[in-house]
Amino acid sequence: MNTKNLLLFASILLTMVFASLTAYEYNQIGNLNAQLQSRTPTTQCIRTGEGYAFYVRVVADGTNTPISGAKANAISYTTCASGTTEWGSSMTTMTPENGTVALPVSTIDGYNIIIAYQGASYSVGDVFIAPVQITTATLSIPSGNVTVAHSAPAPT
Repeated sequence: MNTKNLLLFASILLTMVFASLTAYEYNQIGNLNAQLQSRTPTTQCIRTGEGYAFYVRVVADGTNTPISGAKANAISYTTCASGTTEWGSSMTTMTPENGTVALPVSTIDGYNIIIAYQGASYSVGDVFIAPVQITTATLSIPSGNVTVAHSAPAPT
């Protein structure tokens, strides 16, 4: 094989390699664009009235005795004017001796809560935090009955 043929072969080979890389990169950019377009745009939703306080209580059926050691898994949510829901980050906490945990209220509409206790899981569901009110969600175990109460804070 002479030098001219070798250079021609190398030139053709390099052209094929670069064409292949260009096609691959083009395909990757197309995939990235498709992924970005498929994502729902994030809208920051702001609630106009914050709740005063939010408590989750876990009690025994019948006696209303506080249950300590129940694991509360909660994720905050805010419903936007457009009708979409913006989810916050999840948090996990354990009920103390009084069976009641306080969760932050900030600028959210409420929490979706699941309680785990002695191998069982109880869905408290979506609990709306009333503006300028104390909201208390009480779960009775083992029945799984849930009550939600809204009350005015004590005057200061």
